Amino acid sequence: MLVLASCAEAQAQVRRPVPSKPAVKGRPAVRVPTPPATIEPAKRVDSPADEGKPPLIINKIRIKDPVLVFYQQAAPHNAVQQLLMEEKNLPLLATMPLEELVARREVFIDGLGNYDPPGQATDAEKYRLTGVSLLASSEKRRPAPDGRSTYARLRVPSPGDLFVVRESAEEYRHFVSGPQKKGSRIDFSINALPGIDSVRAIYTLRKIDVSERGAGSGDIIR
Repeated sequence: MLVLASCAEAQAQVRRPVPSKPAVKGRPAVRVPTPPATIEPAKRVDSPADEGKPPLIINKIRIKDPVLVFYQQAAPHNAVQQLLMEEKNLPLLATMPLEELVARREVFIDGLGNYDPPGQATDAEKYRLTGVSLLASSEKRRPAPDGRSTYARLRVPSPGDLFVVRESAEEYRHFVSGPQKKGSRIDFSINALPGIDSVRAIYTLRKIDVSERGAGSGDIIR
């Protein structure tokens, strides 16, 4: 009986629940925010007037379902400006004038001129950042919601990166008088963006052929 009693006591000790450890009081785990995208400098090319200006800051960006809009201003100016946005934002064209459109973060302007790409200096001999117009050159234009403008979808080069440069609005003060597809003249006397100090211009990376380096043309990187 003594042996049986000892076994029963041992089993009771085994079955006795182990007290849990008290919770350690302290601050909850802090989530470390994702660092912003790398910002890199870029240089203007083929523009002696820009020498001495501070380097431009560019950012990579990906835009879902991008379209290039040939924004046709209402009469009497009858002028054109090229904007880039997501296709879902096209209804903005029917409700906002150009000055309000270019001030929105989801709307960009097709870049003018050429830039050295960010990165290694050797890349500047082979590549250029140029406007995105050629990405839409083979696409059929469609009527935009404002009833005046047209747009074309863009085939963005792989891996899908475009480049945003904040530039002075001075370079965008001209419109193309009349429908751009008819090759009308550029009128530099019109202030196309009154009250706008700077614009967010969009560029794509292109490979420059050896015979064309310095001209800003070439194959689109895919």
